Amino acid sequence: MWNSACRFWSSGAEQWPNIVPQEAAVSKVFGSRSMDKYGPRLTLLEATMRTDDVGSPFVKLVKHGSAALINAYTRTGFPFDSWEVKALLLEALVSEDAAAAQAERFQQANESCV
Repeated sequence: MWNSACRFWSSGAEQWPNIVPQEAAVSKVFGSRSMDKYGPRLTLLEATMRTDDVGSPFVKLVKHGSAALINAYTRTGFPFDSWEVKALLLEALVSEDAAAAQAERFQQANESCV
């Protein structure tokens, strides 16, 4: 059974945390540097619901990075703090290789915390 936190958060199975509203723009939550890749309108909920992440490291990064941010706020013992998730996502925007590697780390952390 695949129990990704991305699927979990996008499913509505648990109440979304107030600290990061699901309608918040990725660019507002992660900072203006993320706007170049994701635009001004992509929301956190939309990011966690992405299904076009296969073969696209930047899409996979925002999908799993958004879920990791929510998990950092809501899961005791999650391996990343919220500020760390934000910084790591921004740092990974420098290249496809960096995005793919960080997306994989976020995905592993998300899947282990559910």
